[in-house]
Amino acid sequence: MSGRLSYEESCARLRELQLLGPDEFPPLPTRMPAHDDEEPLGVNFFRTALEDVDLSGLTLPRTFLGRSELRGVRFDNTDLSESNLCWNDLVSVVFDSADLSRADLRASSFFRVSFRGADLRGADFRRSSFEYCIFTDAAMDGALAPRDPQFILSPAQAAAVTWIDDEGPEPDGG
Repeated sequence: MSGRLSYEESCARLRELQLLGPDEFPPLPTRMPAHDDEEPLGVNFFRTALEDVDLSGLTLPRTFLGRSELRGVRFDNTDLSESNLCWNDLVSVVFDSADLSRADLRASSFFRVSFRGADLRGADFRRSSFEYCIFTDAAMDGALAPRDPQFILSPAQAAAVTWIDDEGPEPDGG
C-alpha cells in the first residue's frame, strides 16, 4: 500500500498540527533513534500526550516516541518502520495498514489497538501487554512477542512469530 505523504510533506503536516515547531524540520535519521541520543534524531515525541489526532498516510520512519500516552490516535497507512516506540501507553490507537517493520515496541501497554493489515515483520513486542487488540491480516514474520493469552493471532501468524519465554532486558529509557 502506498499513497503516503513524503517525509517532507509529513513534517509539514506535523507542523500544521503544531506537533513540530513552525520552522522545525528534523533530518531523516539513518538509524533507529535511542532515548539517550545527544541530539534528537528525526521526529521525536518524549513524554507527550496525543489524543484524537489523525496521523494517517505519513512517512515517518525511525521516529522516536517514548514515555508517551496516545488515545484515539490514527496511524492508518503510516510508515513508522525502524521506529523506537518503547514505554508507551496506547489506548484505542489504529495502526491499520501501517508499516511498523523492525520497530521497537517493548515495554508498552496496548489497549484496544488495531493492527489490521499492518507490517509487523521483525517488530519487538517483548515486555508489552495487550488487551482487546486486533491483528487481523498483519504480517508477523520474525516479530518477537511474549506468550501472552491476550496476544491473539491466527495460526499462520502464530507460526511466523518468534515466541519469547524470557522477556529479555528492559529497553533503555525506563
